[in-house]
Amino acid sequence: MKKLFFTALLISALAIFIVGCGNADNKNGQEKKTMEPLEVELNVQEKAKVNETIQLSSLVTQGKEKVSDASEVKYEVWEDGAKDTTSKMLNAKNKKNGTYTSEVAFDHDGVFNVQVHVTARDMHVMPKKTVIVGNQDPSNATSSTDKKEHDSENSVVMHFMSPDHAKAGETANFTIHMTKHNELLTGAQVQIEAWMKGDEKPEWIKLEDAGKGEYKGSHQFDRAGDYQLKVHVENNQGLHEHQDFDFVVK
Repeated sequence: MKKLFFTALLISALAIFIVGCGNADNKNGQEKKTMEPLEVELNVQEKAKVNETIQLSSLVTQGKEKVSDASEVKYEVWEDGAKDTTSKMLNAKNKKNGTYTSEVAFDHDGVFNVQVHVTARDMHVMPKKTVIVGNQDPSNATSSTDKKEHDSENSVVMHFMSPDHAKAGETANFTIHMTKHNELLTGAQVQIEAWMKGDEKPEWIKLEDAGKGEYKGSHQFDRAGDYQLKVHVENNQGLHEHQDFDFVVK
């Protein structure tokens, strides 16, 4: 009887050990999968005609897996040398097969940049390509423009994810996504300086670090009008940058 008891006990212990090893292997496999980098293949035609609608497509993968659960995908389009005044964001459609698409048309000759911003699985990737529209010569892009864009790529990139308007007397919620050197920026101190033309003093809005590169806050505007928002970003490593956004209170 004792022999049977110890035999059963030994078999049970062996089974637990095998299951434990299997779980550890699965966990290690999941961790290895999670550590694989996010890759984005941006597909945009190199040349286009004026007012021609062109397709923007991005294939998002992690290892051999096609990523169909990205938390955000947007396309940013701007004319070369005039990002501050011509940049616009386009929402992407999730095709559920790892592909995210949008479309755009350009109303005049020029050199335009298309950059896709992909946020998925705590990673942010943003490849960029150039589109030559009409009879524009790509060599006309100035060296100062190249330097400006190079500097921009090495600074903080802000995505103003909130609506660009609010109603007077109601709470406006702000969400800003930030990256630096293509990595999520966390642990920063972020404030929004808001004012209308003619104001003697601005209104200040403090944003809290919500994790994953997102900063959130809220504010109630008492007056309707066109506001200028300047987002200030600082951290303990000496970072201090800012970017302006337009905001309308109705």
